[in-house]
Amino acid sequence: MALKLSTQSLGLIPLAAAPPGGTPSHTAFTLTSSGGPFCIVGFYVSVLGSASPTGLIQIELSRINGKGVSHPVMELAQGYSVRPQDLVVSYGSVMSSSNSLSFHLVQWPAASGPGASLSIEGTIVFVAEKAVTLAVTITEP
Repeated sequence: MALKLSTQSLGLIPLAAAPPGGTPSHTAFTLTSSGGPFCIVGFYVSVLGSASPTGLIQIELSRINGKGVSHPVMELAQGYSVRPQDLVVSYGSVMSSSNSLSFHLVQWPAASGPGASLSIEGTIVFVAEKAVTLAVTITEP
């Protein structure tokens, strides 16, 4: 078994606006292995800025191999303030799976203005067998 250190871009993950008095918006994305376990050793996520103030934007690990888990929620942005995160550092450990990891993004309603639609971007560094690749699937409600 030969292990390889690889990177994977998330691409742009859209998150709809959540105007004041409205309901939160949310998007989920799943990282699925092409055929074998993988271990995330670096996972950086950031919010692409907006001209309008956003609501509170949070991310959390929600499922491992399709089963729900409870993990801390991390703040990525609020208003005009953006807080890029390294999720591995935030969770205090590597994240491993035999098949898939799913994450949930939510934007709570903005305090003022129309709210803002925006995108989340990120890069993952993972260790797996040479032939293993990761696919990113986005699920919008």
